[in-house]
Amino acid sequence: MKRVSAERYDSREQNVTDQCFVASLQRKLTLVKTTGAIGIGSNQGQRSDLLKQARELIEQRWNATMRESAIFETEAWGMPEGTPAFLNQVLLFEWSAAPNPETLLEELLDIEHALGRKRTFTATQTYQSRIIDLDLLFLGNHMHSSDRLELPHPRMISRRFVMEPLSELCPDFILQPWGKSVRDLLDSCPDETPVRSYLDAPES
Repeated sequence: MKRVSAERYDSREQNVTDQCFVASLQRKLTLVKTTGAIGIGSNQGQRSDLLKQARELIEQRWNATMRESAIFETEAWGMPEGTPAFLNQVLLFEWSAAPNPETLLEELLDIEHALGRKRTFTATQTYQSRIIDLDLLFLGNHMHSSDRLELPHPRMISRRFVMEPLSELCPDFILQPWGKSVRDLLDSCPDETPVRSYLDAPES
């Protein structure tokens, strides 16, 4: 009978342990999902229909689980008095693998274009009425900055029409870099513009 030295036995045992650890880590990584959110809004045309079309187009394109908040109506934020009110909603997504934020942005811009939005940029650009507006709010704890996109959205926590529906979906989610829950950030939101629940009804 061959004898196996204690040293060789220990080495084999360590290899098995390492392999089990790697396999366990891989299983855990496959269970980790990336949570992200977008805000959608409209203050022109058939607003509720446009929000519905946007939801459907996004769901068709993105391989992710989607949850949607209630729809809220708010006065046009930061715009002249008399500007038509906005309908706003937040969509929450879960991906099994982290998507590329620039790719998501490109797809949102394509959907805006398909629904009739024409983006114009000027040096003195202010808030404008929109047939549809799709904003990527955050993507997990991912920090991103480019000429076209900044994540998380730097102004989201100062907008009650964003934080109210987001809190409805994920009140305990900790948003970085603020390190606070959505609920706490809503409680400290400086925006006092009323946010009203919207009952879907025919629009003239």
